[in-house]
Amino acid sequence: MAVKMSIRFLCDSTCDLTSAQAAEAGVAIIPLKVLFGEEEYYDRIDMQPEEFFDRLSVSRELPKTSQPSPEAFLPVFREVKEAGDDLICILLAGSLSGTCQSALIAKDIVEYDRIHIIDSGQASLGAQLLLSRALALAGRGEEAVRIVEILEQEKNRVCIYLMVDTLLYLQKGGRLSLTGMVAGNALNLRPVLAVREGKVQVAGLARGMKGAWEKVMKLLEKDGGMDEERGYLLGYTGKRECLNGFERFAASRLCAPCVSTVAVGCVIGVHVGPGANAVAVFLKE
Repeated sequence: MAVKMSIRFLCDSTCDLTSAQAAEAGVAIIPLKVLFGEEEYYDRIDMQPEEFFDRLSVSRELPKTSQPSPEAFLPVFREVKEAGDDLICILLAGSLSGTCQSALIAKDIVEYDRIHIIDSGQASLGAQLLLSRALALAGRGEEAVRIVEILEQEKNRVCIYLMVDTLLYLQKGGRLSLTGMVAGNALNLRPVLAVREGKVQVAGLARGMKGAWEKVMKLLEKDGGMDEERGYLLGYTGKRECLNGFERFAASRLCAPCVSTVAVGCVIGVHVGPGANAVAVFLKE
């Protein structure tokens, strides 16, 4: 009789699962780091999101982030090899970080073909949405190779629409000029960013945050609409209350359940600052 192999899952900390959620789902988490000057903190281990945003608001300089080294992956990879299991790694977009590359190097060191590394093309709640799909497929009894094949086919349908409360952090991070920030603030403009296929783009501009909410719905319709059977995830940076208005708005406009709300963590929060709202969906085929 053939022995059925176990499938394990691994993500990096930018998927923004809490430690309790990761433990419940059986997902191993490899943390990235955030650096305030010479001080280093492991994302969601040494520093939780709300603490990070409190510190960010009074920091004179924008903190830096650091990807995990190949060595960070080795203990999990070696354990999986020894057990003879499959491991599916769903990681931060390779265009945004070298995390995938570190995992690939670690796989070469361990020399085990049943470690499957997926560049999600996403971050935060987008990667979390893809992980949920993978866990559901595993729950249906799909084999690891088939799960990887489906995720590779479907990952380009995952999209995050992100609305920021301030342009300051985009400017500090070099993603917006100082002139653009001043002009945008004077006009009360809010950029709506789209994260899809590893690219972060300014998808549109809107007047005020409520205008940005409406812009998201128009962009979603333009992109083909949401796959309603999959539901959607909502995200926020900083205080949970900043999501309340958009949460009600999304519930009134999207004909699907909200699967979860996500506190976006330190690494992604560096670039968008507090007060951002986001929604992640699977687009229709």
